[in-house]
This record gives sequence, C-alpha cells and structure tokens, in this order.
Amino acid sequence: MTPPVKETPRSAVMAGRFFPAEPARLAQAVEDALPTLPLAGTAAPCAVISPHAGYRFSGHLAGAALAATASASPRSAVILSPSHRHGFAGLALPSASGYRMPGFDIKIDAAARAALVDAKLAHVEDAAHDQEHGIETQLPFLHHLHPDTEIIPVVIGRATADDVARLVDYLATRSEKPPLFVLSSDLSHFLTLDKARAHDAEAAKLIETGQSHKLTPAHACGSRAIKGFLASRFGQGMRLQRLGMANSHRATGDSSRTVGYGAWGLYDSTAEILAPPLRSAMLTAARQALRSYLAKGRMPEVRVASFAAELQTHAAAFVSLQSAGRLRGCIGSLAAHRPLIADVVENAIKAASQDPRFAPLTAEELDGVTLKIAVLSPARAMRFSSQDDLETQLTPGRDGLILTDGRHRGTFLPMVWDSLETPRAFVDGLKLKAGLPREHWSDTVQVHRFCAESFSEPDGV
Repeated sequence: MTPPVKETPRSAVMAGRFFPAEPARLAQAVEDALPTLPLAGTAAPCAVISPHAGYRFSGHLAGAALAATASASPRSAVILSPSHRHGFAGLALPSASGYRMPGFDIKIDAAARAALVDAKLAHVEDAAHDQEHGIETQLPFLHHLHPDTEIIPVVIGRATADDVARLVDYLATRSEKPPLFVLSSDLSHFLTLDKARAHDAEAAKLIETGQSHKLTPAHACGSRAIKGFLASRFGQGMRLQRLGMANSHRATGDSSRTVGYGAWGLYDSTAEILAPPLRSAMLTAARQALRSYLAKGRMPEVRVASFAAELQTHAAAFVSLQSAGRLRGCIGSLAAHRPLIADVVENAIKAASQDPRFAPLTAEELDGVTLKIAVLSPARAMRFSSQDDLETQLTPGRDGLILTDGRHRGTFLPMVWDSLETPRAFVDGLKLKAGLPREHWSDTVQVHRFCAESFSEPDGV
C-alpha cells in the first residue's frame, strides 16, 4: 500500500539549535566545516559514518565525512539515524514531500519510500521524525555537495541489524546505481574525557576490524545503522577509512561530561582510497623504521597519534622488499588488527629480518632495496557451485584469495597473478599451496576474496 504523501515539506525543527537558522549563517557554517583538500584520495565512498551533534561540536567531522563524497554524483542518499526521542518498533519514514531547511528545500525520494513500505521493510511514522536531529544535521552538507540529490530519511526504532541490512540491500539493488548511505551516529555519551577516549578507541577498533556486531548503543548511538550496513551483502567486504575523531571537550573545555564523535568512509573493496601524501608517509615511515632497526637492532616506537587519521585506521598490509628487481622479503597481515601505520612499520621490519626464505637484510643492502606496500581490503566469502563457477568470478590481477578445506589453508596475494596468469592456474596453484592435490575439489571448499591497493617507492630509492 502506497503511504500517504503530504504536498508540503516538513520544517527544520533543529534550526537554531543544532545549526544556524539564518540561511547565510548556515551556508557559512557548512563552508567552514568542509575541509579544503580531499581526505580520501580520488575514490568516493559508498557510505559514510557521520556525527550528528551541533555543528559547534562535530560539524567539522560531518564535513569531513560528506566531503569524501564530493566526487560522487548520487541520485539519492539514504540517511539512517537512531531514534533519540520517540519509542517505536521498526524503521520509520516521514510522510512529507521533503524538508524545508534555512535557504533551501530538499526532496524526499517518494518512489523509494513507497517501495520500502510496499516491501514491508519500513513504515511511515511522522512522530519518529518530529524531533529527530540525526537526520536534519546531515542535510545542509548533502545539499551543498549534491544539490539535486533526493533523500530517503530512515529513523531506526526497535529493530535488529538484520532489519537494517535487508533495507540496505533492497535499496542498493533497487536501481542500477546504488544510493549513497549516510550512517548518522555519535560515539560515547557523557563520560569523563579519559574514559570517553578509551571507549571511542574501542568503538573505532570494532568498526575497523570487522567486529561491528559487538557494537552497542553505548559505543555509538547509531550502532544499529552501522551494524546493519556492514552486515548487509552490499556492505560486506568494504574498506573503511577513518577520517577523524574528536570529543566535545574540544569545544567546551569540560572534561567531566563529554560526548565522542567520529567520521569514516566506507569504500568498495577495489577502490583506490589512499591519496599520494598518505602513501608517501607510509613509505617514508617504513624506510625510516628499517634504518633505525638495522642500526639499533630493536623495533622502533611508532607514535600512531602523530600520523593522519587515515593512517590510524585499523587495516591489514603486506610489505615486500625488492633488490635488483628480485624479491628480498615479504611479510604481512591478512586481517586488520592494529593501526595501518603500525602494521606497515612492523611488517617492513619483519620482511627484512624474519622471512624464512631469505637471510636477514643488512644495513649495507638497505639503500639498494625498494619498498612496496599492499593495503588489503577485508576478505569476503565467495559463493560458487564448482571450481569452474569460482574461476568465472575472478578478475586476474585484482583478486587475492584465501582457500580453506578442513585443516588445509592457503593464501595468494593479487601479485601472484604476475606468475599464474589464468584463473585455472591461480586456483590450482592455491590448492597446492594449501597442501591439497591440484585436482582436488569438494563441497567443503571455502574461498574468501580480497583486493589490495599497492604502491611502491621509485626504483633505486
């Protein structure tokens, strides 16, 4: 049944409270909050996690999150917000035609709303939206960056992550081009500064290491949106990049009762998201760490907080060393378990000192070695009916695989395509690496796919 639609937009009830009510002041606040340079390279995220406090407190992070989408051209944007003031069951949409904001109107995607209601994935309940700031705070940034984009505002009540995941997958596959998803959420609430920072660091680690199912509303008020998106088929395997974290203490100076905020971009597994300055910073840090280790014989301290927020993201990386065009060592992580910059530094040193295929690197060799870094996407389970079916789904040069059958397990990075150029050779070689016969196949074979963003120093550095 098509929901009743009002001909007029709803008023911006949070104007003058969470953001300026005067059009000129609001436009200036948005301009001031947007970063001057892109934070996430050239690729645009499929989704962002964006805070929704007053602009004084978290506007700069909402600006960072939405600015990452600047190169996108979404036809619609889905905003998923927790319900802060109204108790109800399910997922709620408003009946209005749009929102009347200070200085602009923004339309609701009426067709998508009707489709969600007809599919029984959401319902219309205006009371859920009447005093909800989690939606309205995102709209000025969306309109500034994507003025022609319509929105699908969804407030989450008593609903499960699976309920949210079903809505996400429905909207992601409803049209040829998926919408942009905005996951509206703050982090810790009303803790002392030290406890808040520790709690927010825990939330960030859960989000970034594939453990979002452990998130609670105490970690993030929008935990259901985050968990649901990352549990959806559309969201699984996406790369996450931290764009910034902050605390209300920054604005108030009050360390006794604070609120935490964070911004993330969520990207397709194949996306190139590390801007050149970030790549350069990782390569420089890895070389400096190697030089220090070879001179002093101990692992150097990595001051993670001194690096850009993107490099503080928990992510997995491999570091390889090449000398005269030949491999001289390679060590890495398959799953995110520590900040990316720390993973790169430690794996660079292990590649030089602990790869069992090579003698440890000497200080005299270092200047003749070229460093290469591969940052991995989260591994995602593949679905297939046979080896032939698996092979048809592979993209040579792009896909890395983890193959498991019982106690047997093997991994190939995407760089292995350089020597095993066909899907059949790649899969057969992976079975051999896992300790299985080349001709082996069974119904218990499991394969996870990941991608890697790779970059290196110029030869001869």
